[in-house]
Amino acid sequence: MSNITFNFEDDLIKKAKVLAAQNSTSVNAIVKDYLAHVVNSGLQEEDAMNGNMQILFNYSIGKIGRMSARRMLGTDDEVLTQMMRAVGLPPPRANLAQEDAMLKDIEAISL
Repeated sequence: MSNITFNFEDDLIKKAKVLAAQNSTSVNAIVKDYLAHVVNSGLQEEDAMNGNMQILFNYSIGKIGRMSARRMLGTDDEVLTQMMRAVGLPPPRANLAQEDAMLKDIEAISL
């Protein structure tokens, strides 16, 4: 068996350790299982994915936006979220400009 090193933010590692403890497992096992899932699900080869999986993957990596993913899948936000969870893909992270806009909206509401 080979070893590999990753660099993660400290906060993420802390949360992963809590999750692992709650599920009587290790962070190593969580990462190993997730990587195995990605490899075995065909995500490593774009041509191997079915159409819906490709759309979900593109949405997860930020290649397409939420509205485009919803339109292409013919679904709403709730079902889109359920589909992402079902295939084990994380939701896309907002870019810095989007995060700044969200903070301005929160500040405007709290005033």
